[in-house]
Amino acid sequence: MNNTATGKATGAPYVFDNWFVDERRVYYSYFDTIPSICDIYQLKGEKLYQAIREEFPHLLLHEFQYRDYVHKGKKLDFGKTLLVFANRCVLVCGETYCNILHDGGQPEFMDKVMALAHVHKGRTQRKPLEINLISQGRSGFELKGMEVKRTKLDVDLFYEDDFKEVDELIRKRLNRKKDKGIVLLHGLPGTGKTSYLRYLVGKIRKPVLFLSPTIAANLMDPGFIDLLVDNPDSVVIIEDAENIIMDRKANQSSAVSNLLNISDGLLSDFLNVQLICTFNSELTWIDAALLRKGRLIAQYEFGRLGVAKAQRLSDHLGFGRTITKPMTLAEIGQPHDTPRKEKNNIITGFRREAIEN
Repeated sequence: MNNTATGKATGAPYVFDNWFVDERRVYYSYFDTIPSICDIYQLKGEKLYQAIREEFPHLLLHEFQYRDYVHKGKKLDFGKTLLVFANRCVLVCGETYCNILHDGGQPEFMDKVMALAHVHKGRTQRKPLEINLISQGRSGFELKGMEVKRTKLDVDLFYEDDFKEVDELIRKRLNRKKDKGIVLLHGLPGTGKTSYLRYLVGKIRKPVLFLSPTIAANLMDPGFIDLLVDNPDSVVIIEDAENIIMDRKANQSSAVSNLLNISDGLLSDFLNVQLICTFNSELTWIDAALLRKGRLIAQYEFGRLGVAKAQRLSDHLGFGRTITKPMTLAEIGQPHDTPRKEKNNIITGFRREAIEN
């Protein structure tokens, strides 16, 4: 294979991108040729990196690392590592992927690397109940681990009887491999939407990504799509999603169209992303296309518990008072709180928990 090109750019600044170094530029700088590239995903990247170093120490020329210091664990994270080998190969190992740049002349080396990748396949998950916060970093969109409190939730006790069947459907569909669709959860504040999400995260055997409404406005940004491509078959949670899913007749934003493309358009055929949207508005405010059969996994309106259910929950919590009217979970769980007017800038759900932690 002859990939040699002319007009080589030289100098240290050439190999840098806006984050670290660009592996394609590094390869060209070392070997003066355009590489072929093999990408492998869904790996335990740090384990694979260690195995590759042990397998090929005699070939390793240089190693370049990018690390972030994690205050919580008081250590450097794995980040991104670039390895340059004497056999005209460059490997890039990230947390969940490996990129191999080569000139096509090392089939045995490639076979060994792919065999090691098979041994170390699978996504890493730092904690059983950790979701990944999608944020805007220096190089675009990136994931940051965010701990979610473990929740043992008795659905029969905390919600009306009709929710049990909905819960079973949601858990079944979200754990189905290579599936897609949308779950809509809405209702009054304090009715248990976020509590149910915490419980649900512990039941999902897939990567769970949390998307803030401000980031969700850029659903079709190429960087965001790249992130979903790197994390296929995942569940994305959008909390307080009113502005994202509002009827397009009343909202000129393209966010709904973008959401539809990810959940049921051509993109969905290879992304296999499932979406959970929570909101406080009435269902009539939501774009009707989101409710279409085949796209909608489930929708449920959380409301006040009826008197009998509310009394049962109050007794279970040991408050010993008589319930005379339907009540929200927040009202039942905080019987001594004086009702107060909510401020417009109140922070709820996962974002409040992240701040408190």
